[in-house]
Amino acid sequence: MRNTFTRIVAGSALLFATGCAGGYTAIRPTTVTSYTSVTSANSPVEFSYQYGALSIHGRNKKYNKKERKRGYQTVAVKVKNNTDQELNFSRDLELYFGDRPVAPVPSVQAANDLKQGVAIYLLYLLLNFNVGGTTTVNSSTGQTTTSGGTFIPTGPFIAGGNMIGASQANKNLRLEFAQHDLTNKSIKPGETVYGIISLREMNVAPLHLVLRNSSAATRPSTTPASPAQAPAPAQAVPANGGQK
Repeated sequence: MRNTFTRIVAGSALLFATGCAGGYTAIRPTTVTSYTSVTSANSPVEFSYQYGALSIHGRNKKYNKKERKRGYQTVAVKVKNNTDQELNFSRDLELYFGDRPVAPVPSVQAANDLKQGVAIYLLYLLLNFNVGGTTTVNSSTGQTTTSGGTFIPTGPFIAGGNMIGASQANKNLRLEFAQHDLTNKSIKPGETVYGIISLREMNVAPLHLVLRNSSAATRPSTTPASPAQAPAPAQAVPANGGQK
């Protein structure tokens, strides 16, 4: 009985230390209703954002913990192009964090940095139980042995389930980050796009977008200029002044 009790205690400590795999609740930036708008409707580019994107529709406990540990801010954003030209997010727009420009982390790198561990759940392989049997304690050595009983291999099932769950959650995060990556995103005139931006920042600050080239705010006129009137050809004058 002592050996069985020891296994139960050890298993409980293992569960407490590692916890279970966490799922991933999608951010879905198109459904966010709490965006902070920092531009007026007649601005060349309208920009709205929401910090704490991982917590908007769900807890995402594992990913929020990684976000804090790795010094990230995950932001849902909304961008509308009010100009008459197609804008490239990376080429034509510059993101500011407070009063300084900041470069978003590529979605692939951000997803890799924020993913939850998978191999750690192999520790659950140790979480097996032996029910029943006879426990004998050697009085001279203090060693405990158990004979008989039923061995229940719960560890592999718990480990496998958690590893599959963690892997699937990481995949879902990676796919959504890639789907809403604004790197080199082309925004057509009048188009509104939604994205997920990852910043390597410990704190939060107001965000805003700036056009890199102010001339991008308007499109050059496509009406061709009227050609200059060609001068009338000079009249030839006879040598005798036209007199007969």
